[in-house]
Amino acid sequence: MSFTFLPKEMSDDLVSLSRVAAPFFSGQSVSRIERLAKDLINAVANAKATGDTEFNWKTAPSHPIQIKESRQWKGGTEDFDPLSADISIDYKCTLIDASERTLAKGVTVIRIKDSDKATDKVFHFDVENGGWTEMHKGKERARAGHPAFHMQFYGMVNDIPRIPSLIIHPVDVLSWAILELHQKKWREHVMSANGKSQLRLIPGRQRSRFDQILTGWRQMINKPDHLAIVAMQSPISEPLAL
Repeated sequence: MSFTFLPKEMSDDLVSLSRVAAPFFSGQSVSRIERLAKDLINAVANAKATGDTEFNWKTAPSHPIQIKESRQWKGGTEDFDPLSADISIDYKCTLIDASERTLAKGVTVIRIKDSDKATDKVFHFDVENGGWTEMHKGKERARAGHPAFHMQFYGMVNDIPRIPSLIIHPVDVLSWAILELHQKKWREHVMSANGKSQLRLIPGRQRSRFDQILTGWRQMINKPDHLAIVAMQSPISEPLAL
């Protein structure tokens, strides 16, 4: 279930999120998100001007988006080691029509860090076509089944598990990561009058994305010729418009 998006909406939502979540970001993260949003708009403009419709859209390798340390990751108490997170985005995009609708494939990677123990946990949210085959050097070959939207953990064995996911859009991954670390404070912040005002169009768009993704999963699991769990690895015929 690769997806398509409108770059202006993506850019606007990233900027809105960077501002409402500024107290939860560290370092230069707000400016990095704003740069990421601007890079997307510039890449689309360049694609239209040159006719080269494919472009890369990503955070700089040495400049991840950073979420501040938190002790609230198990709830309202603060009795635990402080955890922080680095987030990077790496998408291969294709401009597909005059409306600037863009096809997205790629990953958003999260690194959860425990500074006290000098350990981390790394996982990514993957966006692709799904299925049991892939192209390699111009030829189709078999591979392990991949859900089109899935999360994978890094570790001793990097490739599995591949867990089907509802959360894959960069704006949603960022807001989810903040919630995971800053449980109580982030909920209270986005429910405040000021938070709701700064979020602008994000809540409505997020509900719409989740509804479309759930509909896509529902269509997959209703295929009569597969077990539902196998069907979730099926390739998709049409990207979702998110």
